[in-house]
Amino acid sequence: MNRNKYIGISALSLLFILFLTKPDSATSEGQLQALIDQASAGSAVTLLDHTYEDEIIITKPITLIGSEYTVIRSCSNQPLLQVQADDVKLQNIQLEHCKDDNSTIGPQGQSGAGHEHDNHEQEETEIGGPSIYLSGSNITLDNIQINSRSTGIRLDGVTNSVIKGGKITTNGAGHAIDVWDSTENVIQGVEINHVLDGIYMERGSKNKILQNNILSARYGLHLMYSDEVVVQSNLSHQNFTGAMVMTTNNAQVIDNTFSFNNSNVHSQGLLLFDADDTIVRNNTITQNRVGIFMESAEGNEVMDNLITSNFIGVQFNKTNQNTVTNNSFIGNVNELQAVDSIKNNVDHNYWDASMKLQQGNEGTSIFPYAAEPLYLLLTEDTPAYQLFFDSPGITVLKALFKVPAENVMQDENPLMTPPVQPDGDGFNLLPFILKVFIGFGFTIIGIKLFNTRRKYK
Repeated sequence: MNRNKYIGISALSLLFILFLTKPDSATSEGQLQALIDQASAGSAVTLLDHTYEDEIIITKPITLIGSEYTVIRSCSNQPLLQVQADDVKLQNIQLEHCKDDNSTIGPQGQSGAGHEHDNHEQEETEIGGPSIYLSGSNITLDNIQINSRSTGIRLDGVTNSVIKGGKITTNGAGHAIDVWDSTENVIQGVEINHVLDGIYMERGSKNKILQNNILSARYGLHLMYSDEVVVQSNLSHQNFTGAMVMTTNNAQVIDNTFSFNNSNVHSQGLLLFDADDTIVRNNTITQNRVGIFMESAEGNEVMDNLITSNFIGVQFNKTNQNTVTNNSFIGNVNELQAVDSIKNNVDHNYWDASMKLQQGNEGTSIFPYAAEPLYLLLTEDTPAYQLFFDSPGITVLKALFKVPAENVMQDENPLMTPPVQPDGDGFNLLPFILKVFIGFGFTIIGIKLFNTRRKYK
């Protein structure tokens, strides 16, 4: 009896020791990779509501399904998840990089200019690889949540794939989604916040960027050398620049909202730089420093847009052979600026600052609306001169230095009524009030100085 009791106690003790020393299935290193390696091609692997301390590589077509509390976490500089196969699907997974105080760099520390991919790669290698690295075709990422210390998702040679839903933040250290040499992919419905660039695309043609919400970035959307890209129904706000389209042909920028991109003197809602044959249509561009900035761009069509409450509505610099028509310019402090850009078709737009007198029933004013290049020339070298917009001093300078009419961009047939109406809460009186306040203030100062001068004569 005593012997049996002793054996029973020993067995229980052994089981207890084994229980204490057995690795936790949710957190042991390599456990998740082993699970994936054992899965057959075409099968689905369902993950638990656990945190997996692991980095995994998928090299065959499988579906990886998480749940609300499934987390893959790592403190290394390697990608948390690599896909190197076709027909892979990832769903409902959170990925977290450990925080590293020495690795984070903010958007304001980066150059505003575009850069080649090799330099871009080198910058990010210093702070670690992306959370997700994709290479293959027919890959689907559905509702993936990423908190990264470098790039969120990198596509490298990816085709016919979809990223939909989910949230990405990089704490300003890297791009949310980096698309390199990848074609015919869709990025849709992703919430992006506090990143370097929201979606950075280089040499990625025929991709679609749809219904994403991007804020607190350097460039919300940054397209370079990427042709036939569709940018549609996105919200890009509170960034350095809402969207930059650079050295790109035949892009479509449609039904987007670019707003509150005004944190810097060089901020703009939409920047077209060396971009040709772009269609910019049905966008709402509001509360930016510059609504649309076009430089060295040709053959672009800007039409049916609402451009409202920006400091400058649209600005041209060394840009020709573009069409700007049927847009509504409402409540901008300065509607139109142009330098070395007279060979453009700017016609049939609504400018609320224009003189309006209709002749007949054509819906246009008999008075052309002209850009004023003098102001832009002054503020290019000295941005502080913006404070004097519409002041008596600027008015005097306009009279003294008259620019020949043939060198001034004009809308010969400005519309009497706006073709695109703002929503009830879309119009902001601040630019108008600013105009009146500055103009009135400098007028009063001028009158007082004039009276003082007369008094002492």
